[in-house]
Amino acid sequence: MNTLNASQPFPSEAPVSRFESAKALAFSIAESANELLEPELIAWIDRSTANASSVLEGCSGPNGWHDYGVSHGGRIEVKVGEDASFIFAEASPFDSYEHFGPGSFVNLRDEQGNEVICRVGGIACVPLDEWTSKLT
Repeated sequence: MNTLNASQPFPSEAPVSRFESAKALAFSIAESANELLEPELIAWIDRSTANASSVLEGCSGPNGWHDYGVSHGGRIEVKVGEDASFIFAEASPFDSYEHFGPGSFVNLRDEQGNEVICRVGGIACVPLDEWTSKLT
């Protein structure tokens, strides 16, 4: 997991709490990072109040929130000063296939209407079943 550090000056008359301001900064940093298409906040800690999320039974201790974030797909941790840390995971299910260009396999139907997977050009065709359908 990549860890990014940030500091933020807090004006004396801030319209939002220090934690909310830190969270907004962390989201901004996560959204600008090239590692995530759609960052999703999955774990955080506000050290000034000792509040953290996610809290799970059996994951007690000062780093339970961090262990949760790491074990649930956390890819970026943004630490804002000494007060708060945020762990982000990828929210988009996958990158589009168009990103990778044309593939080497196509789905076709044979003369009986059964779906098959073939190499481009209709060669080396294999009927789709429970196992081969997971390849497409």
